[in-house]
Amino acid sequence: MIAILRGIAIGTIGGCLFWLAGIPAPWLAGSMIAAVVAVFAGVRIGMPEWLRAAAFIFLGIQTGTSVSWETVERAAQWPLSIAFLGLTVVAVTWAGMLFYMRARKRDAATALFASLPGALSLVLLLAEEAKADMRRVAIAQCIRLFFLVAVLPALIVHLSPPETAHSVPQIGGILDIALLVVAAAAAGLLLERLKVPAGLFLGPTLAGAALELAGVIQGAAPNSLLIPANVVLGVMIAARFKEFSLADFREAMGEGVGGFLIALGVAAGGAGIASWAAGLPFALTLLAFSPGGLDAMTIIAFALNLDPAYVGAHQLARYLGLAITMPWVTGFVLRRMAAISPGGRQGVQED
Repeated sequence: MIAILRGIAIGTIGGCLFWLAGIPAPWLAGSMIAAVVAVFAGVRIGMPEWLRAAAFIFLGIQTGTSVSWETVERAAQWPLSIAFLGLTVVAVTWAGMLFYMRARKRDAATALFASLPGALSLVLLLAEEAKADMRRVAIAQCIRLFFLVAVLPALIVHLSPPETAHSVPQIGGILDIALLVVAAAAAGLLLERLKVPAGLFLGPTLAGAALELAGVIQGAAPNSLLIPANVVLGVMIAARFKEFSLADFREAMGEGVGGFLIALGVAAGGAGIASWAAGLPFALTLLAFSPGGLDAMTIIAFALNLDPAYVGAHQLARYLGLAITMPWVTGFVLRRMAAISPGGRQGVQED
C-alpha cells in the first residue's frame, strides 16, 4: 500500500508541475515522466490490477459521454480512414522489422514483436512462445509508448494548434454520476469476464454513450474522476520500466528512438493520406494512427480538444484487429522468414 500511495503521489506531483507549466496532456505525460525518473532513482512504486481496471473504466466513461448524435452522423467518415489505418499498421510493422533486422541485427522473431504497434500483453505472450528476446521486445515497446506520450502532444500542438475548447458542462448530480459509474463498471466487468478484447474500455464506452444519447444523463464526466485516471495510467506506463536497469535503458535508447521515429513517420504518412481522403484534420488522424496505447492516445485526444470518439474508435479498431489476427499472422510471417533463410531463426540474425 505504501508503494501504491508513493507512486500516486509522485505521479500527481509530476502532473501538477506539467499543468502549471502549460504542457499538453499534463496529467498523463507529467505523471509518467515523474514516475519513470523515480523508478530509475530506485524508488519502489506499485500499481495494482484493480486501480488499472478503475482507470480503464473511467476512461471509457470519458469517451462514451463525449458521444453525441453529431458524432454518430460523422461516423460515416470513419470506415475509409479505418481501412487506411489497417494498411498503416502493416506498414509500421514491416518498416520496424526491417530496421531491427538490418540496422540492429536482431532475429526475425524479436524484430517482429518489437515492431507490432500495440496490444502489449498479447505481443509479449506470443513473443515468448516464438522464443524472441523478451527483454529487447519489452523495452522496445515501452520506449515507443514513452516517447509517444512524452513527445506526441507537443508535436501535434506545434503542427496544428488546437481550437479553443468549447465549454461543456459537467455532470453535476450525485445520482447521475453514481448511475453512470455503476452502469459503466457493470458493462466493463461483464465484457472483461466474457473475454472481449479491451472489454474494460469498450463496456464503459458503450454504457456512457447509450446513457448520453438516450438523454438519461447530459454533460461530460467530472474532472474528479478523470484526473486521477490520467495519473494512474501515467504511473502504470512508468511501472513497466521496473524490470529494466538504467544501464538497460541507456543501451536500448538509440534503438528505441530509431524504432519510435520510424513508426511515427510511417503512421504520419498514413494519417496524411487518410486526412486528405476523408477530409479530416491532420492532427486528428495523426493521433488516431499513432502506434500508442488505446488509453493514452484517447486521453491525449481530450487534452488537445480533438474528437475522442474518432481517436478511440481507431485505436480500438487497431487493438481488436491485432488481438484477432496476431496469433496466426505472426506465425505465418515467422514461418515464411524461416523458409527464406536457410539457417532459420539464427540465419536471419546473421544475414
